[in-house]
Amino acid sequence: MATTETTPYIPHSPGDLITADDWNGLQRKIKDDIHAQVEAGKEEVKHEGVDKATNAEHFAGMSEKDLEDKLDQRYAPKAHDHEGQSAYRRFIKEFSSDPGLDKVLLRHDLGRFPLVDVYELLPVVDPATPRRGKQTNDLTGCKILFYYGHADADALGLRERVGRERVGIGIPFEEVLRELTVKYDDNDQIEDVLNDMWDAFMKDPNDEIKHCTTDWVDECCGERRTVAELKEADDWNDLYVAWRPRKWGFGEGVTPSRVVVEHVNYSTVLVTVEASAVIDNVLDLMILMRS
Repeated sequence: MATTETTPYIPHSPGDLITADDWNGLQRKIKDDIHAQVEAGKEEVKHEGVDKATNAEHFAGMSEKDLEDKLDQRYAPKAHDHEGQSAYRRFIKEFSSDPGLDKVLLRHDLGRFPLVDVYELLPVVDPATPRRGKQTNDLTGCKILFYYGHADADALGLRERVGRERVGIGIPFEEVLRELTVKYDDNDQIEDVLNDMWDAFMKDPNDEIKHCTTDWVDECCGERRTVAELKEADDWNDLYVAWRPRKWGFGEGVTPSRVVVEHVNYSTVLVTVEASAVIDNVLDLMILMRS
């Protein structure tokens, strides 16, 4: 802002005559001075306030995105060619002793040799486990089971117990849908959502292995209930998808050499199953890869 002036607009000495021209000139000078101070004040507000506020989204001349990109570079892997972002792959494959069905090439495209874990998929419902209640669906040999909450879990023995600890077997249906990126809305019927999940789960390069549903689920689908209706009845969060992967090489009579994993190149793995590993001509495996 302009500083306060103390010099008279029109200087006079004691006894001088003040004329009409002096009076008019005095008013003009006052107006000019006020105008000059207002303009100076506007410029100060613009440069010290408005311009700085406009630049508030920048740091050292950089926009928010420029600054974020620069900071991201601090955490980018630079030390070694083999370092990088972690990635994960899951394959569900069915093998048999038939010619050509005892091995498979799995393309992972991870750009390196990934860590590979092999799991045998056991039947979800253990035939030796006593059952409670009736179940008309044949769940024998079922490797993936869609079931309903405590009622089915108790009836089919879908819990692991160690001392006082008890853990249910299975993953919430909603979580599986999110993992498989299955899209749905509240108006969709549960049967349609379930079919979309099976399609996504068995999508190539995965194989279609035996999957089942319990009586409760079949009845629910038969009634053509929607997602919204299941949520309103508080049943939606009680839906689970269960499977039993067992680490290969830790079962009775199992040796790791019966399933052979070979890295073909930085994008492909060859998995071969020896004939002695196949029981009843079928062996379902879950193969996990992580870079």
